[in-house]
Amino acid sequence: MRHLLGRRAPWTALAALGLAAIVVAGCTTTSAPAPPSLVPLVPPEALPVSTPAPTTTVASSSDPNAPLLVALPDTECGYADPLPGGEITFVVGDRLFGMSLDATIARCLRQLQPTERGAVVWSPTATRALVNTTTVFDVAGVRASGFEIGATRLQWEYPAGVALVAPVQSDRVLVRRDAADPRNRSEVTFLGRTNVAISHPAGGVRLAAGQAGDGARGVFAATDTGEGTRVLVTITDPGLDVLELAADPAGDAIWMISDNGAQFRVHQLRLGDLLLAELTSEQAPISRLTTGPSTRSLAWRVGLCNSVTTVDVLDERTGGAIRVGDGTPLAGQSLSPLGWLDAARLAVAARPLGCDGPADVWIWNPLDGSATLLVKNAEFPAVRLAAVPSGPFAVDPAAQPAVL
Repeated sequence: MRHLLGRRAPWTALAALGLAAIVVAGCTTTSAPAPPSLVPLVPPEALPVSTPAPTTTVASSSDPNAPLLVALPDTECGYADPLPGGEITFVVGDRLFGMSLDATIARCLRQLQPTERGAVVWSPTATRALVNTTTVFDVAGVRASGFEIGATRLQWEYPAGVALVAPVQSDRVLVRRDAADPRNRSEVTFLGRTNVAISHPAGGVRLAAGQAGDGARGVFAATDTGEGTRVLVTITDPGLDVLELAADPAGDAIWMISDNGAQFRVHQLRLGDLLLAELTSEQAPISRLTTGPSTRSLAWRVGLCNSVTTVDVLDERTGGAIRVGDGTPLAGQSLSPLGWLDAARLAVAARPLGCDGPADVWIWNPLDGSATLLVKNAEFPAVRLAAVPSGPFAVDPAAQPAVL
């Protein structure tokens, strides 16, 4: 099954120096055994007693044939700032549209060129879009990103979205390109091989899974310039790979997807003490980790893209997972997470089958299990919402790397 997924799928000066000192001081590959799997992330005695329990038995869901947005505006296209509270963007034909969450506002943001029809990923400030991996679009205009079509590991740099970062095809080099002028290219490599790399949401730190220069495999942290490398997780299983990384918006934890050839797993790594916990395990592929903006809001997709896929979300009270859409018109459809709007609203794409092509966009509420249809038959849907401020990267210098 492993071959079905791709393998290589402003700080102040004082704060920056502090980070470098923490990272360098704690560098070690010595590890303590990981805690047992499936331990709840919150002790039972600390569980809230007044929060409504998630349910899918009393969902008040909209008619799957009656979307909130029933007609697209016939207006001129042009860049517009993000709507307060966030919006959903999507492509119909050769136009990129943006729509408010109640469908009272809809506008055309760009008339796309043929080479621009592809996935849209908004920057952390929601003021720039990466379109089809090759194009950057913002109020200043449109320009080439400097990366090729299909650069699936391309990520925005946090917190301001001033650059794009991705490993090259050989995994030997980690490249950064300025988003305003992609000709401004630099190498920020800190591993011998980089499988996947992301920014810490507070900025100043890069997190990456791969292999260090000495051959040790794991998850590592370094400064944005690639200095002060520290081991966060050591991979001892030669058959295991970390496929995805995502940072919690609070900045105190990261999430990982691992694959050992028999099971795909979602893990949480608590950064302060490097405590590792397993959230779920599946034989089917797990992909598309989707976080924030609220702390501990996490969703992921389960299944092959030639079949019907499902979406699960983290239930922090139990450390387990909740299945999206049960008891609503979403049940039985092929789902993919698009993004969180807040702790009680997750945007998902629904299709009869698979992960690609036109989709209906729904908002699912994990608190009451309801689902609301926003728009039908939209391509490349995405959530446009500015990231919330994050706490800084901080690891106890005495903490030992976790083990996978």
